[in-house]
Amino acid sequence: MPDTFCIQRASRRLRIMFTIVLVLIPVVNASLWAFINVLPGTMQEAVLPAFARIPLPGMARMLGFIVALVPASVIMYATVVLIRLFRLYEAGQIFRPANVHCFRSLSRTLVAWCAANIISGSLMSIALTLHHPPGQRMISVGLGSPDITALLVGLVLGVIAWVMEEGCKLQEDQDLTV
Repeated sequence: MPDTFCIQRASRRLRIMFTIVLVLIPVVNASLWAFINVLPGTMQEAVLPAFARIPLPGMARMLGFIVALVPASVIMYATVVLIRLFRLYEAGQIFRPANVHCFRSLSRTLVAWCAANIISGSLMSIALTLHHPPGQRMISVGLGSPDITALLVGLVLGVIAWVMEEGCKLQEDQDLTV
């Protein structure tokens, strides 16, 4: 079995998986916020910051969902880019400018995800404490190791995209040489 066939088959499977993930992200997000008050405590703790008080009123849940869409939309865009990349691999296009564009987009998306997490964390603290009485509302700003990791991986992917772009140019020059 040739390697390209294996790459194409694995890419098709990953493309299908990412397509399903793309649909599930907003559905799971909406379900989570709709039923946050009745979820088991361990799930609530995993999703909500420590300062959030259960039960959350409807407005807080709606605002929480809207704020959670900020990083979720970045993840959904990254998923679309991955679907595009694996569609290229599925078609047998391995080292092409379109692949480089996908890697560059993923790089920028990881950097944007880091920023989206910082922004959404601050907005989430407002959304989940807005219904509290004055003096008990809060705003928090945070930067965690997942954010730094995403930023670093994004920068590394940017360099990989740059190297791939130069490789594509060299390949193109070689293909044109008689």
